[in-house]
Amino acid sequence: MLLPKLTIRQRLPLFISLSALLILVLEGYFIYAFSVRFYELEFREQIQERLEEADSLIARDPLHPFTTLNTMPSGVLPDEKIIYATDLGKILLPNEERPLADVLDTTQFDQCKYCFAHVGKRDYVIRHNPISHHTLVVSAIDHYGQSKISNLRTVILSGILLGVLLLTFASWFWVNKMLQPIANKIKKARAIGAKSLNLRLDVKNNHDELGELALTFNEMLERIEQGFRSQQQFIRNASHEMRTPLTTITAEADLALMENRTPEKYKLALENVRQQAENLTELLAKLLLLASVDSNNHLNDQACSADEVLLQALHALQVKYPKAGHSVHLEIESPDPSLFLVRCDSIILYTAFFNLLDNAIKYGKDQTVTVKLFLKGPSICLQVVDHGMGIAPDELEHLFKPFYRGKQSSHIQGSGIGLSLVKSIVEKYGGSIYLESEAGKGTLAQILLPRSA
Repeated sequence: MLLPKLTIRQRLPLFISLSALLILVLEGYFIYAFSVRFYELEFREQIQERLEEADSLIARDPLHPFTTLNTMPSGVLPDEKIIYATDLGKILLPNEERPLADVLDTTQFDQCKYCFAHVGKRDYVIRHNPISHHTLVVSAIDHYGQSKISNLRTVILSGILLGVLLLTFASWFWVNKMLQPIANKIKKARAIGAKSLNLRLDVKNNHDELGELALTFNEMLERIEQGFRSQQQFIRNASHEMRTPLTTITAEADLALMENRTPEKYKLALENVRQQAENLTELLAKLLLLASVDSNNHLNDQACSADEVLLQALHALQVKYPKAGHSVHLEIESPDPSLFLVRCDSIILYTAFFNLLDNAIKYGKDQTVTVKLFLKGPSICLQVVDHGMGIAPDELEHLFKPFYRGKQSSHIQGSGIGLSLVKSIVEKYGGSIYLESEAGKGTLAQILLPRSA
């Protein structure tokens, strides 16, 4: 039979009550056992003192033991019986017809000075002389001790039941009181949706577990809100950037269809359409790559040579900017080319290098661009310096945001994804990027990547 699923509000009081019941039962058992043993030993001492008293009287007049015992004053033991016999087999149990030898192992009497036994409700102490076979027996009933034990048993059982009952109610009250803030936070958390990500959980005490949970949840909400807003901004910007070439393509096609044109004008319109299609293709490729890098997917990472990747990027730039090939000055400083190994996907690293160099050439105003690859401690450093239009100080912090374009570069063809893509790629491989620029004087960009072992 499957037990019903219980909530924390139900499980905690149940577990606390069961634990308390187990602890109280064990504690009550030890108290009861100790008390029984204490009363038993105390009563045995009293019986033994009475036997020693009778034995000392017999020792004064061994020829008349029965007469001596008759003159012995009444004892304080309840229901006391004193028996003396010269034959162990003839001793009968008090108030019974059974001989003592039928109930107890009399062979053990020779091995102890005082032998104790408990038969029925009576306690016995026996003194046996193995030489003369004289036996002295004193017995009594511990009414007082038995009454105390009975009362103690009742008190312990009542105390256990009452304690567990009170603890159950107390634990139920406090558990509900302590869990109520969690219930309130759950209720408020359920009210938080895509349109209310600005809501936060209340934090009354940030030093306890509930406060830490609320702070952690609020931090998570902060990250989700930032990611959600960034995603919305990304979608808006991407839609805007894609709409521009699509609008141009549609406009060119409409103009071409409106009236007959010369072959040269048709060719010019098709070239414009083709150029916008290429821009759109490049934009989509960058968007897909940016999404893949940001999703932290495991790409085709392996040891690749950074200097070879850099040369491939420079070759592609010479094809894209045939006139700018002479303005790029390349320096590779390394005693051993094998020291330029980087653990990465060579195609992804090529994209980062290409975009960084493309920006330097595009905004460099046809001035010399210095490209330097060298070792810097445990890292590989790519430094690109141009002497173009530069960047205003208040715009530097925004350059790594997707689709952001500086005020001075708005007239130059571009999507504003390049640097954000470079930053995402570099950070994916454990590196960093640094920009330093001054408006009208140029820009220095530096990439640091950890060397592969």
